[in-house]
Amino acid sequence: MEKPRCYLDISIGGELEGRIVGSSITTSCLKLLRISELFAPARKALGLTLVSPSITRDVDFIESSKVLWCKVEISQQEMVPVVVKGMGVVRSIEHVNTGDGDCPTVDVIIADCGEIPAGADDGISNFFKDGDIYPDWPADLSESPNELSWWMDAVDSIKAFGNEHYKKQDYKMALRKYRKALRYLDICWEKDGIDEEKSSSLRKTKSQIFTNSAACKLKLGDLKGALLDTDFAMREGDNNVKALFRQGQAHMALNDIDAAVESFKKAVQLEPNDAGIKKELAAARKKINDRRDQEKKQYRKMFQ
Repeated sequence: MEKPRCYLDISIGGELEGRIVGSSITTSCLKLLRISELFAPARKALGLTLVSPSITRDVDFIESSKVLWCKVEISQQEMVPVVVKGMGVVRSIEHVNTGDGDCPTVDVIIADCGEIPAGADDGISNFFKDGDIYPDWPADLSESPNELSWWMDAVDSIKAFGNEHYKKQDYKMALRKYRKALRYLDICWEKDGIDEEKSSSLRKTKSQIFTNSAACKLKLGDLKGALLDTDFAMREGDNNVKALFRQGQAHMALNDIDAAVESFKKAVQLEPNDAGIKKELAAARKKINDRRDQEKKQYRKMFQ
């Protein structure tokens, strides 16, 4: 007989993070969870254990190493829930920054919860209803194929969804997809059959994903994050013109004009006919010239 299952859809900072699927969670627990939707923090709790079962006589909590908890009244006869899928979401909760009193700096909320009927799909795949059939975390796959080709196809598919979201200017979702593609790509290295050609292909794809991730972060204003992603991109592909271009844009936005010029110069050397790169390089050089002219004027005033 199939164990009872339920789902908890978690929102972090106002953004839907993902779904946790647990087994052996009772209806009475779910009703109380819905009443007490906003978790409060505690470093050490007992509990409605999503990680390791630990139950008291009358009260349980959701537990993790950095805990977000909510009180749930249960009886001794009811069962302790265990995470079946969604440990990646639990890890995301753990990594939420905390402030005074160990309170999270952003809201972590159960956006929705309920029972999953016996035999019904758990909703982990295509969670965001955009056609992406792969779970956000590889560990949540019902079956984990051994074929390298399957994983490489998955990476390409997820990356393509990221590109589609970017085109629609949904930069947050695009960034989520690129992060997801990297998680699947990491699994590729564990599979048999990686020859020189496939290794080169994987490295190129990884470089492209980091470049696209940098573009998203530029749009979202995460300039230092964008700069870091361009560094990762170029580790996997020295001649990645787009990564150099994004790097230059990030330096410009951070007002590091000299570094921007260097990035654009390297990009132009690789793509001498690219009008967009030339335009950015000219703009950066103009800023340097304007700065020098201003410095000369200041020096002249000092000696008048």
